[in-house]
Amino acid sequence: MESNEKRLKEIETEMLRSFAQACDKLGIRYYIIYGTLLGAVRHKGFIPWDDDIDVGLMRKDYEVFIKNAQSVLPDYYFVQTYITDPEYLHYYAKIRDSRTTFIETEVKNYHINHGIYIDVFPLDYYPEKKVTAKWLWFKEKVIHFRKRLEYSRYEKATGSWIKEKIANAIGIMTKVIYPTVESAQQAHENMYMKQKESPFIFTSGVIANSKLREIVRGKLKEIVRAEWYGEGVELEFEGLKVRGPTDYDNCLRNVYGDYMQLPPEDKRVTNHNTEVIDTEKPYTEYIK
Repeated sequence: MESNEKRLKEIETEMLRSFAQACDKLGIRYYIIYGTLLGAVRHKGFIPWDDDIDVGLMRKDYEVFIKNAQSVLPDYYFVQTYITDPEYLHYYAKIRDSRTTFIETEVKNYHINHGIYIDVFPLDYYPEKKVTAKWLWFKEKVIHFRKRLEYSRYEKATGSWIKEKIANAIGIMTKVIYPTVESAQQAHENMYMKQKESPFIFTSGVIANSKLREIVRGKLKEIVRAEWYGEGVELEFEGLKVRGPTDYDNCLRNVYGDYMQLPPEDKRVTNHNTEVIDTEKPYTEYIK
């Protein structure tokens, strides 16, 4: 098992290298974010009990990337979005290694590429005005319920039967606005592409899972000052030289608090629930 985890991290590190090279070829700037940034600063690589790699690009650069990256990446990598993989329902993209298998329980029945992956997030401007933030929250919620209706095709999204029925009923009503899940996805993309520049940045999609009071009070930990990202600084990750936010200290404190303090041992676990991880065989061998 330990050798499998080691190989998994090696594959993801190589994907990060290829991602960074693709960004250079496309003339766009990326940043390592979230646990990957924390790992680089605190461990100079992966957080020992984690196997995620998260990267982010400003929305304009993100659009350039998802439109062109496939042509500059090795052909065994697949840029996964709702356009390239219609049953893929996330707000962000993934780069998948099609030669491998990483089947997560929550999407095991989805007809998508299930290779080992890294996450590629768009970084969007967050509105300064509270009334605009509230409207953004409302639109996110509507789109979220429409997309959530697709999740229920396979398994319950919550442990509560009543909540599930209510959520599905709201989802059905949203079909009047968005007849297909693709139209909901496109509306979400358009909403953020039109967002005005502001002093604040966040990863879109987090609003849908937040409370309105968090929006009003500006308490979302994912909201950071745009100047903290800046031009970026060089950091080390598993022997690679990668780009992190210029003021990574404030970015990390905003999300994790005292980020240099290790969590209790019982919290040092990965967040993935997986059915199959195979670093040597393609996912197509498992979904026949």
